Amino acid sequence: MKNNIKTLAIVFSVVLNIAFLTFTAYSRWSHAPVARSPSGEGVMLYEQLDLTAEQLKRIEPLRDRFHAEMNRIGEDIRVMQMELFDLLAAPAPDRQAIQAHQEKIRDLQRSMQDNVVNHVLEESTVLTPEQRVKFFQLLKERSKTAGRSCPPWMKPPKGAEANEKHG
Repeated sequence: MKNNIKTLAIVFSVVLNIAFLTFTAYSRWSHAPVARSPSGEGVMLYEQLDLTAEQLKRIEPLRDRFHAEMNRIGEDIRVMQMELFDLLAAPAPDRQAIQAHQEKIRDLQRSMQDNVVNHVLEESTVLTPEQRVKFFQLLKERSKTAGRSCPPWMKPPKGAEANEKHG
């Protein structure tokens, strides 16, 4: 009996971690990249690159397609997570079905990450070499300051606070 409770607790913990990671990835990548201006107003990343009208004309459809796909994948992940909770809540949970469902969620998460990488590479081809350097610098800076890598109730790994403060 204790082993079943421990197993269920571990599975539930894994599911919560997957849900947290998915939410973090979705919220970070599903909207236009935003940076903060000195005044605190939100500024879209591509607005910091001094794009020409022609570049904007080429980037906007890429951005719109990317956001639509990210929203679709994010919704698919949420549906799969709800189904996973149903599998976990069954009176006699089927471990093979749970593992298969987890793999489907991981596949969706991988496709989300692939989509992000493809989008960044595709957008960067529209940029001049100088804009491209600035684009990747802004992405790195945004990634450093975007937030914690763990839930708020957990302590960050050693050194993470120092990196966040000095980043």
